[in-house]
Amino acid sequence: MSKLRKIILVTLAIMMVCATNAQTISRRVTVFKDFEPVVVHLVNGKPLKVGAANIFLKNSRLLYKSGTKVLEAKMDNIQSVDFANKTYFRVDTVLAYRVDSVGQNGLYCATMIDMEAYALDMANKRTITNLEISSQVSMAALENNDKEDREYPLQNHYFIKFNGKFIKANELYVLKAVPKSKKKVFWETVRQVGFSWQHEDSLMELLRVISKD
Repeated sequence: MSKLRKIILVTLAIMMVCATNAQTISRRVTVFKDFEPVVVHLVNGKPLKVGAANIFLKNSRLLYKSGTKVLEAKMDNIQSVDFANKTYFRVDTVLAYRVDSVGQNGLYCATMIDMEAYALDMANKRTITNLEISSQVSMAALENNDKEDREYPLQNHYFIKFNGKFIKANELYVLKAVPKSKKKVFWETVRQVGFSWQHEDSLMELLRVISKD
């Protein structure tokens, strides 16, 4: 392969990775447009029906309505949440949906507002918004889901479920989790041109090779 061809291929791969990692934008602060009925599966195995719930994009945690109030659920009690079209699973302190699976292993994703990028954008614009950069849930931002013209940069956080344990999709964490017999294929995969820890196809390929018997 000529040197020029190698440069072109590497450049294209970099461009593909950059395009994949480009942030998406949301004009609301919840995953779903409306609060909807859900079934919450608790860690004790009991299902709990909730009349109106959503997921807060700021921290990917469960919100629910109680009368006129919007409250944040205690994540320690949650195992999974069934929405109308998607099931979310608790991974550490966030809710993530399953992207795909290989046998008992799987790739999961939690989408959250990139608060650093958001704060920088707000500082550049010199404006104050209703989305507080604090631990509180902003009622004003929630109530204006349909009316907001603000843009919230989103970032995907990936997790791999491997041998029954959730692992952050990160080179160091996954490398520690895979057995010695899988480390060679691990390195062969992550060193491929175009591999990205933020690219779902890359992560699924990695999951497939480390899941093979």
